[in-house]
Amino acid sequence: MLHLVCFALIALANAFANPGPCIGDCWTHDPGLYQRKSDGRYFRFATGGGVRLSSAPTITGPWKAVGDVLPGGSKIDHVGSDNLWAPDVHYQDNTKKYYMYYSVSELGKKNSVIGVASSDTMAPGSWTDHGSIGLDTANNPPYNTIDANWIRIDGTPYLNWGSFWQNLFQARMENPLKISGDAPRQIAFNGTLNHRIEAAFEFQHGNYYYLTFSSGIGGNYDVTLPAQGMEYSIRVCRSEGGKGNFVDKAGRSCLESGGTTLLASHGNVYAPGGQGIVQDKILGLVLYYHYADKNKGLAKSQYQFGWNRLNWVDGWPTV
Repeated sequence: MLHLVCFALIALANAFANPGPCIGDCWTHDPGLYQRKSDGRYFRFATGGGVRLSSAPTITGPWKAVGDVLPGGSKIDHVGSDNLWAPDVHYQDNTKKYYMYYSVSELGKKNSVIGVASSDTMAPGSWTDHGSIGLDTANNPPYNTIDANWIRIDGTPYLNWGSFWQNLFQARMENPLKISGDAPRQIAFNGTLNHRIEAAFEFQHGNYYYLTFSSGIGGNYDVTLPAQGMEYSIRVCRSEGGKGNFVDKAGRSCLESGGTTLLASHGNVYAPGGQGIVQDKILGLVLYYHYADKNKGLAKSQYQFGWNRLNWVDGWPTV
């Protein structure tokens, strides 16, 4: 019996693959990641200041910090305009530009705005700040306007966003710089743990759209360590239409606390979250995220860049 218990514990500990290699500047927080169309070079965007920007020839590195996207902060007149959060980047063929959505927010309060900047190359010094996309909490909506994530569904662009306040929402974009006037729809809600889900990232694979999000307590682990299992982890639900009806692997609705664990703490990897998906030209779909390495420390200033190639089992992503 003891051998069976030990085997089960070992199997659980090895349930997730360790992050792929990272060489050079491997610090990040709530990363956004994109490969440049012209040469395949990677640019990694991170929460803090005017959005910290690092670059590398491949996803493994060597990564080098190259400056801030918006060194002076955002033109948005709002608390937190000099400390921008949760960058999300995509490219649009019709404009030949890269767009970066970012959050301006007062920490711990539902007082936030989503802004956007654009660039032809993603290189530092090439970005133009366009300010707010017209999505904020000035009129006290049920949601919090942080953690933007752009996706095209059946040819139409949409934006996902949200955090603890009623969780995740979606609405159509009028154009890359402006949210539409359509009523936002709720796409995920967790009734447990103070509704702690955020950082939506949706992508398409095969016949489904997959909604990933970060679940649990995010940050301050060096001050107060959450009870085991209450820290950040990455969850996933899927939908055939991409605009609602997301369910997890067990069939539970994402609007009713559903969400299959895609990646959680294991070994020296603690509290992975702030995730996204990138289409690597060699590796295919890759999950990227930040995490705390127990060997290095648990403070945000010590977070590490993690990535894993996605595998697929019965229509569900695994790492």
